[in-house]
Amino acid sequence: MKISLLCLIIGWALLVIPGCQSHLSSEEKQIVAEIQQKRTEKDSLFGKADLSPIPEIELKDFTGLNYYPIDLKWRFQGPIMQYDTILPDTIVGTKGDLRPAQKYGYFEFEVDNKKHRLEIYTINRADTAYQNYLFLGFTDKTTGKSTYGAGRYIDLTIRSDNNYVVDFNKAYNPYCAYNPKYTCAIPPDENTLPLAVMAGEKIFKKH
Repeated sequence: MKISLLCLIIGWALLVIPGCQSHLSSEEKQIVAEIQQKRTEKDSLFGKADLSPIPEIELKDFTGLNYYPIDLKWRFQGPIMQYDTILPDTIVGTKGDLRPAQKYGYFEFEVDNKKHRLEIYTINRADTAYQNYLFLGFTDKTTGKSTYGAGRYIDLTIRSDNNYVVDFNKAYNPYCAYNPKYTCAIPPDENTLPLAVMAGEKIFKKH
C-alpha cells in the first residue's frame, strides 16, 4: 500500500501516469523523459517576455502550461495514406482569414478497438522553411472543456520512409489560445474525433 501511494505521488508530480513506469520498457521510459523535457523547455521559453505569446501583463503569474499526464496509450506509429491526386482545399483561420491548402493524405489509428482517421494537409506558405510541414489539427470531446476551444495541433514533417509517429501527448495549443491578437488555423470538421483525447496540452485560460 505504501509503495502504491508513493508511485501515485511520484507519477502525478512528473505528470506521468501512475505506476512509477515499472511496466514501461527502457525505450518507452526514454520517450516519456523526452516529452517531459520538451514541456519543461517550453515552459521556460514561454516565461520570457520577448519570446512568449502570453501577454506580458500575465507573465508575472505564469508558472507553466497545463498538461494531461503522459500516457503512451495515445502514441501511434504508422504510414500516412497519401492521396494520388492533388486535392485543393482551404483552411480557415480564427479571424476569418483563408489559407490555401491541399489534402496530403490521412492517418489511421485505433483506440479501444475502434478505428479513427485524421486528414493531413499541406498549407501554402511563402516561407520555404515550411515546405515539408504537414498540418494536423484536430478537435475531440475535450475541446472547449478541458482543452482549447479552437482545437489542438500535432507537428509532422514529410518523411521519405512514410513512417510517422502521431503522439497526442505532444498535442499543443496554437498561439491564439494564449493571446487574441493571433490568428490560427482551425482544424477541419472531418478531424473532429468522437472520443476524449486526454493527452497533451490543456486549456491555458479563456479570453
